[in-house]
Amino acid sequence: MRMFDRWRKPISSQPRDVKVALGSSSSLGSFLQTGALGAMTPSGSLSLYEKSTAVSVPINMVVDSFKTVDPILTIRGERVAEHPLLELLQNPSPYFTRIQLLDVLGKDYLITGNAYLAGLGNPGRPPLELQPVSPRNVQITQGSGGLPSQYLVGGDSMVGAFDRQDTKYGVNFIKSPSADMKQIRMYSTKSNSLLEGQSKLLSACREARQHILGSEHNVSLLESGGRLSLVFHFSADMDEQTFEDARQRVLSQYGGASKAGTIGVTAGGADTMDIKEFGVNAKDMDFANLQQMAKQAVALQYQVPLALVTMEASTFNNYTEAKLALYDNAVIPLTMEIMGGLSDWLLPKYGLNPATDMLTFDQDKITALQGRRNREMKIRKDIDVETNNEIRALMSLDPYDGGDEHIHGSEVAVAIDDES
Repeated sequence: MRMFDRWRKPISSQPRDVKVALGSSSSLGSFLQTGALGAMTPSGSLSLYEKSTAVSVPINMVVDSFKTVDPILTIRGERVAEHPLLELLQNPSPYFTRIQLLDVLGKDYLITGNAYLAGLGNPGRPPLELQPVSPRNVQITQGSGGLPSQYLVGGDSMVGAFDRQDTKYGVNFIKSPSADMKQIRMYSTKSNSLLEGQSKLLSACREARQHILGSEHNVSLLESGGRLSLVFHFSADMDEQTFEDARQRVLSQYGGASKAGTIGVTAGGADTMDIKEFGVNAKDMDFANLQQMAKQAVALQYQVPLALVTMEASTFNNYTEAKLALYDNAVIPLTMEIMGGLSDWLLPKYGLNPATDMLTFDQDKITALQGRRNREMKIRKDIDVETNNEIRALMSLDPYDGGDEHIHGSEVAVAIDDES
């Protein structure tokens, strides 16, 4: 089995290779289930996501909300309704819709700490297409000052070297003359933090692995009849052939072909048979509580309110507040980070300035936030320190004639002074 692509070669920023003896079933099993390095590599983090609902559920919850946001463009503070950049984001390529592209970027970023996006076409011009690149296929070469000097891409898509070039718009990584690439990365505690981001799963790796291995254990219990192990002891003395025949009958009937060896069979003594259980049962090991703790730990790592992931913490009254907290603490920060990275990379290609112009999103179209926004606008209207047209502008609505007059502004101002 080929574990690493041929183009990979050790660099100082990568952990040392971990060798696993094929004869060691526990070591090999752990490696195949979660990766020997856990969440220290993109492949390890993605493996945790693939195998643990404690990881996938909160991440999917955040990204499922993020990928439906409507990107908008503001130029010097003014919202622009139509622009070639917005058209590109709406139809990034023949193979990805806007929602699919944001889905990939959001999950790559939250799972591995890095999101990579390639632009096809002349690197000095607006991209013809946008193509996400899996973090597991990217190897970063460290240059002077600890800065990345090259992205080396393997796998099946965008294969090749993207070399660093300093342009008037900043640093770019170009595969001349057909494409360039953008990396959006998280914070990292590693010494090479300028190279790549660090997965949030690194802090929750033990909980994620506990969830995976606990699930594997429980499935094993079900497949073996709900016992950790059994010993069938035939007290009667038997010759070797008779004993082997009896052992095979027991294993065939009670163990199953895939679990041969998990049930012990012995012989000797009187003419009776004893069945004894060894180990402890699932209740004693308290897997239910351990699994629940793992889910909560990972959810909190991603700022997902517990009311949305556990029935114990959920009530009808706090569900709405939990949805608002999900957007405030997880969805909106993720949106700002991804849109900020896209702004730095794409705006200069369209002659725009990231210092004054930006890609952002339309909060007014997010259903979960509309109720709170309407309550806030009502309070501001009742206070009457703003005109109706000023409030309508905050709601992205057109002004109307006569909406710029204050009717009770002075009275409200006096009331506020009296209360203070």
